[in-house]
Amino acid sequence: MHGIEPGERPGSDNHLVTVVQGRPLVAMMIVLLLLGCARSNESRPPEETRTTPQQISTELLAFVSDREGSDALFVMRPDGSGVRRLTGDLPAVSHPAWSADGQRIAFNAGSPTASDIYLINLDGSGMTKITSDAGANFYPTWSPDGSQLAFSSNRDGDWDIYLLNADGSGVRQLVDSPGFDDKPQWSPDGSRIGFTTARSGSPELLAVDPKTGDEQTLLPQPMGGLNPAWSMDGSQLAFNVVTPSGFDIHVISANGDDQRSVVATGASEERPRWSPSGEQLAYHSDAGGSWDVYSIQVATGVTRSLTDSPGFDGQPAWQPAAR
Repeated sequence: MHGIEPGERPGSDNHLVTVVQGRPLVAMMIVLLLLGCARSNESRPPEETRTTPQQISTELLAFVSDREGSDALFVMRPDGSGVRRLTGDLPAVSHPAWSADGQRIAFNAGSPTASDIYLINLDGSGMTKITSDAGANFYPTWSPDGSQLAFSSNRDGDWDIYLLNADGSGVRQLVDSPGFDDKPQWSPDGSRIGFTTARSGSPELLAVDPKTGDEQTLLPQPMGGLNPAWSMDGSQLAFNVVTPSGFDIHVISANGDDQRSVVATGASEERPRWSPSGEQLAYHSDAGGSWDVYSIQVATGVTRSLTDSPGFDGQPAWQPAAR
């Protein structure tokens, strides 16, 4: 599997384990990976709804679930109701990302060694594969104007960051560094793409200018992290930090001030994503014994479980507010 994150599906961080092999962190993370992979294959029927495209809520969470036997893309309301499957017969699906207008979702589907990026409309129509390259393509993220996507790929032999147009044309390598560069996230103002790197031997966050390729540190050093996620107004950055249990979630202001722990339960809380209002984060966690989707009110710490499945529910992505 392509991941050190216990709750990640194909397209996470196995390559990071290779990069930092021999360090104490690695042994701990390999154990966590094995625990995360040793999950039940049981599934349960989805909570079906009979919605039409015209009835679809204007605020939804996309997420990945294996409740019907294989990892597929679903959407639900922010309270966990109205679960609806979007993808049909595809290889394992992971890492959904909404377009800024909230009408399309990008995701990747395939194996850890051969995965492509797809787009799908909110009503499940118009599914299009926009990459068809050798190797693996993961972690799509939209530009704010919807014209481009950034993604990570190992097509040149190691993991780097690439850009392409939304129609699949114009592929361009943006980050070209020996080692691991992954998990891109486009900032709301379009000026930066945050990503995780292990060039120093442990996870840290950098940002790259999509026009020039110039890089900068995203967190004050020596602070480390991975899975960057900007709030939709760009004022805050959520990210994961490594713990003995897996991962906690921290938030820091976009200028690097006021870092604080938001979710730290002794379980592993992963892949935070902001609500449109900036008041909540969605994430997945094994706190309940299986991987489920949760939300938390950042100001109060009030947490809510949104799914309750014996298998895997995770990688939530919050639909942007309607424009």
